[in-house]
Amino acid sequence: MHIKESMTFLKRFASSPRRIGSVAPSSKFLTRAMLDRVDWENARYIAELGAGTGVFTREIVRRARPDAKILVFEIDPALQKMIRDEHPRHEGLTLHSDAQELYRYMNENGIERLDFVISSLPFTVLPPKMTVRILNAVLKCLKPDGHFVAYQYSSIMKHVLKKKFSHMKTRFVMFNVPPAFVYDCWR
Repeated sequence: MHIKESMTFLKRFASSPRRIGSVAPSSKFLTRAMLDRVDWENARYIAELGAGTGVFTREIVRRARPDAKILVFEIDPALQKMIRDEHPRHEGLTLHSDAQELYRYMNENGIERLDFVISSLPFTVLPPKMTVRILNAVLKCLKPDGHFVAYQYSSIMKHVLKKKFSHMKTRFVMFNVPPAFVYDCWR
């Protein structure tokens, strides 16, 4: 699955680099750095933005409480199909395409507020207005003590995230292609 996943990811990147944002799926080191931030025992409502081939999705499903609701967002139809095929019967997981519509899909799924939002979105290559709409939706949807955990391949977004969130922890993950900054943000 790993080679097939990597090849699919590379093909999708080549056809649409602004939508995919990377040449390879996230490494186990980046996955760990992102998901170890989540309080799995208490997280009932989780959203994943920019799921790609489902590297984080797979681990979220494995770690989440049995009663957790997981909203997964991926805009690319081929990558959506991979995720749908891998998790055909997971009751709490719903798949959506537009992260800008986070609030609407939360309401449709009976979720009042999210505990965690995990993001792989390539904010630095998205249109700036889209980035603002997505970050505003995240702020609107998070519980007061909720966390937004995102990775980026540069520190460009750090100042934007600092303006939106009152607290932030940053970690650099060298063992990923390319290396990445992980931002754990909360209010």
